[in-house]
Amino acid sequence: MSAGPRPGTLAALLVGLYPEAWRERYGEEMLALVTDDPPGPRGLASLARGAVAAHLRPPAALRGPRTARMRLSLGALFACWLGLSLAGLAFQKMIENVPFNTPLRDASQRHELIAFSHGAVLAGALLGAAAIAVGGLPLLWLALRRAAAPGQSRLRALLALPPLALLAYAGLALVVFALAPERGQGFPLDWVLSAAVPMTLGAVLCVLVCAAVPRAVLRRIEPSARALRRAALAGIALAVAMWVVAAGIGVYALALWREAPALAAQTTGPFGASTGATLAANCAAALALTACGAIAATRAARAALTPA
Repeated sequence: MSAGPRPGTLAALLVGLYPEAWRERYGEEMLALVTDDPPGPRGLASLARGAVAAHLRPPAALRGPRTARMRLSLGALFACWLGLSLAGLAFQKMIENVPFNTPLRDASQRHELIAFSHGAVLAGALLGAAAIAVGGLPLLWLALRRAAAPGQSRLRALLALPPLALLAYAGLALVVFALAPERGQGFPLDWVLSAAVPMTLGAVLCVLVCAAVPRAVLRRIEPSARALRRAALAGIALAVAMWVVAAGIGVYALALWREAPALAAQTTGPFGASTGATLAANCAAALALTACGAIAATRAARAALTPA
């Protein structure tokens, strides 16, 4: 029976997480080192920490050319937006049946704040879609044109990966929801664990695939600095949209607990958690993704505005 991935294999995967400029300078040497002397758990943890530090605080000598910095930052920003979009879809699914116009504490008090925050999430989603259209669609069109040329089977396979990953995750979610017990029957702990683990891993893998593919595609098609600059500046609007969405989810969660505690205590989803607790977790994920997206957008804009 297999004992799982070998340390050398895991180390090679971790080396692949380092920034492109770092891999070009040290990648072969590091891969040879971890192949000859596979690290243990502490060494693997050290490689993971080093990858995070190399992305967050890259030395000036390893920041790469301006176009490379824009490509990498835009790929990270898109991954954060995708993760936030999944959180937004979950938010929309949770609150689709909330009665906005029913009385709360008295007949004169209604769900104004809750409805307003719901509108903010929708407004942020529309702004984000517009930013993606302005900055991302020209790059996608360029990639599709290149993929249609002969001898570009690898590029075509790369472009097919994100929709396939999203379809696979949607299929997994449908299976989990179809197998979920009725709410009146309760949610046994073994069911929660057996459903939550694959759902979480599926979401992480989906986001990782959709984060890695844009970087690989942009590197292969080599768009012009002008196209990357337009996408980087549109990324500022995308970061603003992410903050609007995250703030809307956060305000909604707080308002629901404060103004409609009975609604907040209701169970939701296939795991049996309360609506309020699920919204709180959703809000925490949205804020983390938005903060990372803001960093990526700032770096892309800074590279775009740096003189060539």
